Amino acid sequence: MLSSELTTVQKLKISCLGRGIRISDDIKFRLSAGGKTPLSIHEYATTGGITLKFGDEIYVNAPFDEWYCNNPDAELTVGSNDELQICFHGEYFSAKILPLPGFLGSRDSKGNPVIETVMSHADRIRLSPIYGCSFGCQFCDFVGKKYLRRPLEQVLEGYEIARQDQALPARHTLISGGTPSQRDYDYIDTVYEKIIKNSPLPVDIMLAPRKDNIIDKLVDWGANGFSINLEVYDEEISSRVTPQKHRIGLELFAKFIEHAVKRIGTNGKVRSLILVGLEPEEKTLQGVEFLARLGCDPVLSPFRPAPGTPLAGLQPPEPGLLEHVYLRSREIVERYGVKLGPRCIPCQHNTLTLPDGSSAYYFSSDSNQL
Repeated sequence: MLSSELTTVQKLKISCLGRGIRISDDIKFRLSAGGKTPLSIHEYATTGGITLKFGDEIYVNAPFDEWYCNNPDAELTVGSNDELQICFHGEYFSAKILPLPGFLGSRDSKGNPVIETVMSHADRIRLSPIYGCSFGCQFCDFVGKKYLRRPLEQVLEGYEIARQDQALPARHTLISGGTPSQRDYDYIDTVYEKIIKNSPLPVDIMLAPRKDNIIDKLVDWGANGFSINLEVYDEEISSRVTPQKHRIGLELFAKFIEHAVKRIGTNGKVRSLILVGLEPEEKTLQGVEFLARLGCDPVLSPFRPAPGTPLAGLQPPEPGLLEHVYLRSREIVERYGVKLGPRCIPCQHNTLTLPDGSSAYYFSSDSNQL
């Protein structure tokens, strides 16, 4: 198993995930219409870069203005025909920048900024009914923010505005965190039901394991899939970095994921994110096998430090480590008949996932036109 198994463009994506990309001030000025249009929205660490498409199937969210982007191997350039290109180890690849959503400056009927509840990346809307989080994961920039439950009407109206956006058309939806406290389960379940039953787009749910029958209710309402994110497998490290998930425990995670797979099936319908770079490589790979054995697609997410968090000064993993983890993880999931997620190709932009030419990976509707 060698990195030579990877193509140059695959290595380019992995390098961008680990080291970012260089963009000169001149090109920044040009791409931002003289500084009038932002190149990125820094609303979350793993989406805070510029989202690029190489060829037909490679998407990457590449950080460019963070402290750890001081020695990138890739550089955004402009070719002789005025076409955007990426220079990587002396080779040039045509590139396309995905636009930001068109609702960034919009407000709802009550004057609330739409981005308080929704954000779009690639072809997916991410809906956040909870501001802040009841969990205290040390890598997350929700840490320290005041926990706030957004009014249901604000969530629904913001979603409709995002769904109608033509700048970055959405093909599916994820109802995401922060994680609600137990006292707000009725509220979040109402949000789930309203969105799932009324949205013309497929709706996935990101949630932590619960001891009630929420999976059954969500499947009955018509949920498209689940993201049940483990994030850190090593017990000692998870006790410090993801303490609430550590208290949930691997046993409940396994039961919850198994039940989700039983109810909605495999084929990427159930995913679980695991961070690369916060624990020893072997522990990450054990986590990949733990998830794959359950019929769940592991999603490898390279750690990126977020400003203002306890892990803000931790260096992201190097591309060589990412390549090794990817190749070994690919072998593991093949043994269990699952894939590295997500299956949606544009949604792979901030994950260590690469299309393999099979029908297992797909575009939602016509999102390959992005």
